[in-house]
This record gives sequence, structure tokens and C-alpha cells, in this order.
Amino acid sequence: MFNSIDISVVSLPLHEVVLFGFYMVTGLYVIFSMIMYYHWNEYSTDTAVTRITTILYLVTTVPLILSIGILTYFI
Repeated sequence: MFNSIDISVVSLPLHEVVLFGFYMVTGLYVIFSMIMYYHWNEYSTDTAVTRITTILYLVTTVPLILSIGILTYFI
């Protein structure tokens, strides 16, 4: 019954699919970052640890998002 599925009907360019994936990953990153920032500010007891954690989070994740964006541009 499903052996004769015609996949030629879907004709999305690879660049548009990759760009959509990048937008989804970036959106999820922003949402996760907002949730993390809220929780660290509300439930932390030491402001120095909160500052260090936020800086380390941004230093490790922003380059990853930038590299994904650059790779998206080249695809």
C-alpha cells in the first residue's frame, strides 16, 4: 500500500530547510536562555556564582550559535 510513495512532490531546497532548522535552534536557545536566567536569578543564593554561571553559559554557547549560523550561510 505504501510502497509507491512519490517523494518528488516535496521540492524544498536544502538551503531553506537548513535555514528553518537554524531559526528553530536559535528560538529554542533564546527560550532556554530566558528560563535559565530567570531560575538562576530567582533561586540562587550567591550573586557571584550567578554572575560567573551566566558569563560561562554565554561564553560557551554564543560561539556555538554563531558557528551554526555561519555553517547555515555556507550551505
